[in-house]
This record gives sequence, C-alpha cells and structure tokens, in this order.
Amino acid sequence: MRKSIHRLQAWAALAATGCLALASAPGHAQNAATDAANADAPAIRSGSAAPAARPEAAGAGGRAVGELDAVTVVGTVDDLQGLDFYAPNSSAVISAKDIEAQGARKLDEALQYQAGILSEPFGADNKVEWFKIRGFDASVSLDGTPTTPNGFFVWKPEIFGIESVEVLKGPNSLEFGASEPGGVVNLVTKRPHKEESLRMNAEAGHRGRLGLGIDYNGLANEAGSVYYRIVAQARRADGMQRQTDMKSYYLAPSLTIDFSERTSLTLLASIQREDGRPTNGFLPAYGTVIGTPYGKIDRRLNAGEPGFDHLKRTQASAGWLFSHTFAPDWTFMQNYRFSHLDIDQRNVFAWGSDGNRELLRGYSLTDGSTRNHYIDNRIKGRVRLGESVEILPVVGIDYLKSDTSGSNNGFGWVPNLDMFDPVYGQPFPLSAPPYELRTNQLGLYAAAQARVGSHWNFNAGIRHDRARSDGMIAGVDSGYDVSRNSVNVGAMYVSDYGVSPYVSYSESFKPIAGVDGYGNTYQPYVGKQKEAGIKLDPDWLGGTLTLAYFDVEERNALISDASNIQSQSGKRTNRGVELQGDFDLTPATRLRVSYTYNHSRQDVNGGQTVRTPLIPRHQASLWLSHRLGLPNGGALTLAAGARYNGPTEDQQYYPGETIPGYTLFDLMARYQIDRNWAVQLNARNLADKTYVSGCDFYCYYGGERTIDMQLQYQWR
Repeated sequence: MRKSIHRLQAWAALAATGCLALASAPGHAQNAATDAANADAPAIRSGSAAPAARPEAAGAGGRAVGELDAVTVVGTVDDLQGLDFYAPNSSAVISAKDIEAQGARKLDEALQYQAGILSEPFGADNKVEWFKIRGFDASVSLDGTPTTPNGFFVWKPEIFGIESVEVLKGPNSLEFGASEPGGVVNLVTKRPHKEESLRMNAEAGHRGRLGLGIDYNGLANEAGSVYYRIVAQARRADGMQRQTDMKSYYLAPSLTIDFSERTSLTLLASIQREDGRPTNGFLPAYGTVIGTPYGKIDRRLNAGEPGFDHLKRTQASAGWLFSHTFAPDWTFMQNYRFSHLDIDQRNVFAWGSDGNRELLRGYSLTDGSTRNHYIDNRIKGRVRLGESVEILPVVGIDYLKSDTSGSNNGFGWVPNLDMFDPVYGQPFPLSAPPYELRTNQLGLYAAAQARVGSHWNFNAGIRHDRARSDGMIAGVDSGYDVSRNSVNVGAMYVSDYGVSPYVSYSESFKPIAGVDGYGNTYQPYVGKQKEAGIKLDPDWLGGTLTLAYFDVEERNALISDASNIQSQSGKRTNRGVELQGDFDLTPATRLRVSYTYNHSRQDVNGGQTVRTPLIPRHQASLWLSHRLGLPNGGALTLAAGARYNGPTEDQQYYPGETIPGYTLFDLMARYQIDRNWAVQLNARNLADKTYVSGCDFYCYYGGERTIDMQLQYQWR
C-alpha cells in the first residue's frame, strides 16, 4: 500500500507539472525561434572546457590574450558556470545536448567519452555512480556544494535535471572545496532562463525501460525580472541481472529574482525518490575470468536474494545562489544548500566461491538518514595594474555540517548459492549496529588569477581546512580532528598562433569518515599532482586539442578485500598522458577523440607495490556525428562511437591472471521532424559484447546492450 501511495504521488506531481506547462503552450509553438536544422545542430564542444572569451587574432591565424575572464571557479556560484580553456589545468564541460546525444541515463555513462576517465569500472549499476579520474576516486558536487557521501549513505543525481557537467581532473581542493585525489565532477542543475520554453520527453527501451520527462521555463512578471523553471522526470527500468529493477521520480522547481542589474537570487529545490531491487555485480574471479568445468557464470545471474534485496531512497535539497555587485568590478556571492537523504538498502552479494559450483555470499544493510548544511561566502574582484597586468582576486569561507544517523552492517553471512542452478530463499540472521556520525568542516581560501603582458596567464591559491567529527561506527569511535593547507599554482603562455603550453601543481585534502572491516579509523585522503601540457586552438584547426602529462600521488588510498569494507594502504600513484580533441571537420560533421595512457601503482599490505587493479594502461574513444538537411525542412543526424579499455590485472589477489581488454560500439540516429518534434534512437554496446570490466578482489561483468527510443517535443 505504501509503495502504491509513493507511486501515485510521484505520477500526480509529474502530471500536474505537465498540465501547467501545456496550459502555457498555445501561441508559442508557431513562434518557435529554433528551426529544425538548428535544433539538430552539433552541440558545443565538450572534450575540454571551451574558450570562455576567445582572444582577438594577432598574427598568423593565432590569438593574443584579451581581457582576462575568470578561469577557475570557486564553489561555482556564478550564473555562467564554466572552466576556461585558457586555464593551466585539465578540465571539461559536457553539455546537456552532448549527454542526450550519447543516450546517457546516468552520470557515469555521460563521462565515457572523456580522456582520463574510467567509467563503470564495477559494471552497470542501477543504484550508484561509478567512475575514476586519472586512476583515482573523484568527488561529486551539485551546483558547487558537496554531496558528502558517508559509507553506504550515498546521494545519486538525476541526469535529466542537469544543465551541464563540469570536470576538473586531478587533486585540487581550491576550485570546489575539499575533494578526492581524482578531482571533482560538478553538476550544474537546470535553473531558470529569461524565456518561455517547454520540453517534453517520452522514452521506451531495452529491459522494460519507460520514462517521461518535462522541462518548463516561464516568466513570472511582465518585466522579466522574475522567472522560474520546473523539471520533472519519472522512469523505470529492469537491471541486467534477473529480478532487478528500479523506479525513479524526480521534481526540481527553481526561481530567479533579479532585484536589479547588480543583485540576483536563485532559489533551487529538488526531491527524488527511488524504489526497487538493486543490481549486485560482485562476483568471484572463478567463473568470470577463471574457467570452471561447468562454463562461465551467466552475466545475468542474480547472485543476491530477490526476496530480500531492496533499495528505498528519498533525497531532497533546497538552497539558493545569491550575487550582489557592491562596487565596480567587485561582487559578493553566497551559495547555500540543505540536503536530506533517507535510505533503506539491503543487498546480498557474492564474495568468493568454493572452487566448484557454489558462491560464498554476504549481505550489507543500511537504514538511516543524512542531513547536510553547506554555505559558501566569497568576494571576487578585478584589479588593473597599468595596461599590462590584470588580477582577479577571490577570498572566501565555506562551512559544512553533516549529521548521519541510522544502522549499518557492511558484511554479514548468507548461505551459499549454486552459481549455475540458483535456488533462493534460505533464511539467514540479520544484524546492523548503530551508525552515528557528526561532522563539521570549515574552509578558508584565497586565490588570484593574473594576466601579465599580452601572453601570460598565472593562477595561485591556498586553502586551509579544519575538520572535526565524532560518532560511533560498528561500535568503534570514528571521530577525528584534522587540519591541512592545500595549494594550487599554474602558468600558461598563450602564443599568437593558438598554441598554449602550461604547467601546474595542485593539492587536495578530503577527510573520510568510517572504519574498515578490522575496526581501524580511516585517515584523510591527501593528494598532489604535477601537470604539464599544451592546448591548441588555432583558427585552421576547427576545434581544440589538449595534450597533458600528469603525475598524481594519493596517500591513504583505499583497497578492496573480502570484508566488503575497504581498508587503507600507504600510497597510490599514476603517471600518464591524456589527449583530447574536438573538431568540426565540416559545418555538419563533428569528431571527438580521446586517448589515455596510465602507469598506475599502489601499495598493498606487507609493503608490496603492485599494478593498480581496474586501471588499464591504454584507453581510447572516438565519436563521429554528421547532420543531413532534408528536403522537407527536417534534419537527420547519425553518430557512431567506439570505446576501448585495455587489459587490466589484479596482481594482489589473482597474480598471473589478465582481464582482457574490450571495445564497445555505440550508435545514435536522430530525426528532427520539424521545429517542435524529434525522435532519437540510441544503442549502447551495439554488438552486445560480454566482457569483464575489471577485478579488484571482486570481479564485475560490464553492461549489456541497451536500445532506447525517445520522442521529444519542444517550443521556445
């Protein structure tokens, strides 16, 4: 009964939103400003952050430095959020149009064509996002505010509610606050624009996928100083493993008030509900990469307990973005967000085998809630020292308060299961000790970006974090009291020919709560990165190209073991090279390419150093799209993609075994019928390749083929 009420409430909210949007639609469809050809034009470049302000040409098809724009973003409060191409770092901005073109339904899928990013290393998962940047875990922020995952208490974003995805690669605690060594993925949510528009999206596809989305933007007064947006989504789909499924409902209203040209306030809110049986991709090497007398484990095997497993997650947030220009070139900004996560999750998984037919299994259980308050205050300005020097200073203070309360057991015993003839339903005892955690973190930061002369860009910054926590996890005191300074410096030379070499050094610091399976309290993540590269943006190239060398080191790295609760080792390193290119070959043809080389090593218990599991030495991707204008005024866009991940090893647990590499193919076809209607087909893993995505004590099958069809209606 309770499940039916939740479903009825979600669909009623979605229907009400659609009625509101359609009630405003008459009179606008015939005045749509975007014709069919433009509606289907290639999206903005996403391989690296597009130049925010292209400097004026000066010489043989090149550029000189013009007026300096903000090239890094602290807390991301600005209305125009982005990382500048001319910053001395590696970054990317992925637009909603690019996400849609790839048919991505989750954040980790949206990152699959970016250099340096390993997406879905643990296979397709319907309950959480998995990706690594430059071989390391990365932080996720929402409009510049941390999502603060605590153990199994994890926030899951809705990709339909995202305007763009900002990726900052490698350790850097300055731009988005305290973060993990892989970098930060900041999700810019959809917020109001000064226009009236409507978009409706219906989808159907593989494994029972059904969905309906509505995105309406409107003006609240004749002056256009108050405008709003309502985004809603309902979706359901079955997972790759048998008897797994997930239903998701999302609603996000927002409102912007321009009090004057100098003062603006945007109110943001969202609520999301998920309900279903989660996928459980944990499997042993025996039966996946190591053969058995009975063959290989079916990738669709559910190694859990369908009658026991469930996920019920409700997450809500509310906050604001405030900006006030109090003097010429000086602005105060504030970003506040409250979030609440309520989760009830039970999973049975396989952690080993008996060497014959049976899987050894365990369970994890989480039931509780997390409440977060985060606020970021800062002042930014512009100082000109004559004609040749311009400085953009930023100073700020942020504060995070997080309280988690509930119960959690990361590992409990479950009866064995025949991996080739499963029979479910055997009883087993449950227990979950209290999980109580209270965290406070204060951050102070100062940074400056400078233009010196006509060709040099510099940046430098320092951040101080003080974090305190107290609480009990699994009966162990998990409190900490830590502080650390993190620095960030970089320099770039922008030549007259669109060739810009750069160097940078950055650090990160991220306290982590919890204990491992042996009762040891986790120590903070500490990362540092040295990077050198070159960025090309000449007129003749028709796009951008970035080549970067990176050297990243993480202390207190997490490693997997049989407890299902990771423990910390000494150090993990990765030295590698990234190449990212995004080109318009013709006005209608676009090419995106990426390549990554990794040489990643990690310490394990006993002082041994091994190759980091899951991380391939070589990764590459290619996405090619072409748009055809049709005689009836419509347009047809065809795109094809290929993703390659090289072989990997788990030298700690399976020495001598190699997990084969794999190449996956994707396809997209979009028919823009007219200025309002479009239909799109996406196929991912087109050949339906069966592969193991990697092993890290556990082994994981990669995602199967999915085929989705979307019908879209829009006006503006």
